[in-house]
Amino acid sequence: MSRDKKFDPKKREKLNDPLRLKWVPPARIVQVMDLKKGGEYVDLGAGTGYISRAIGELIDASVIHAVDIEPLMVTEMESTLSEVPWIKPVLMEPDRLPFAAGSIDGLWCITVFHELGTPKAILTEIHRVLRPGGRLLVIDWLKKPDACEQGPPLNHRVAESEVTAHLHDAGFTKVSLADGFFHHFGIVASKD
Repeated sequence: MSRDKKFDPKKREKLNDPLRLKWVPPARIVQVMDLKKGGEYVDLGAGTGYISRAIGELIDASVIHAVDIEPLMVTEMESTLSEVPWIKPVLMEPDRLPFAAGSIDGLWCITVFHELGTPKAILTEIHRVLRPGGRLLVIDWLKKPDACEQGPPLNHRVAESEVTAHLHDAGFTKVSLADGFFHHFGIVASKD
């Protein structure tokens, strides 16, 4: 994640809108990612940790590293999620994940991809930290004028084909579309 096109933290209350859980259902994420109890996962660009919490409630006793590049977001998660032991707020440096190679079972990034200046660096990092067989799920806004009045302007959005090409370039295999998201596309990719 670069600092080039990041979400304005002053608008962070939007991240806690219950409508987000309908558009990007946590149960669908659990299903697509095949998340298991006891796994170690990363929510990249977690913001306030709102979706991290909802996913964690569905996969009891797993660790979710709620990672963000914005110190204000991490501070807020530390404050508002202190009673949620499975969420570990983590401040990351641009394009660097603070995890050992092959240590993460799965990683998702929700409405983050369109903010990446040059996705290759972070996708290479994600590939590095995933275990063999680990999955990455990219969920982002559909690049359609009628998709929604919410979210970034159309010219900031990325097409599914562009994301798929970046995933292949970073070494991911078994890249496929995942449905079940409203106003958003989902793409799941695996590491061999």
